[in-house]
Amino acid sequence: MSDLEEADRLRVSFTVTDVESVRTVLEELTEADATVEPRGMSIVDPNGDARVEIDVGEITPKQWEALELAHERGYYERPRRTNLDELAAELGVSKSAVSQRLCAAEARLVGAVLENATSR
Repeated sequence: MSDLEEADRLRVSFTVTDVESVRTVLEELTEADATVEPRGMSIVDPNGDARVEIDVGEITPKQWEALELAHERGYYERPRRTNLDELAAELGVSKSAVSQRLCAAEARLVGAVLENATSR
């Protein structure tokens, strides 16, 4: 038996060119009963000139779920294709809970991006 087969944790990094690929990989891992804990991501512009490192480790699973659903349903599009009431109903929580989850996650993401941009 190898060290890899005996390991109780494994850190995996991968590169994708679109958000749908990330969803596909995460769904496949979930179907394989893997515990997935996103810890960070790098965003690189198409020319490879700029790179932003974002630590997503402090975003809770509930916040991540709300972010994913909001993005999938068009909450961040203009005009919006969904609202907090609809997201809350789909998640089975109150409108206030969805709002708090999104706000907390958005604050962490924006803070990480701005912190990274000002440290250059």
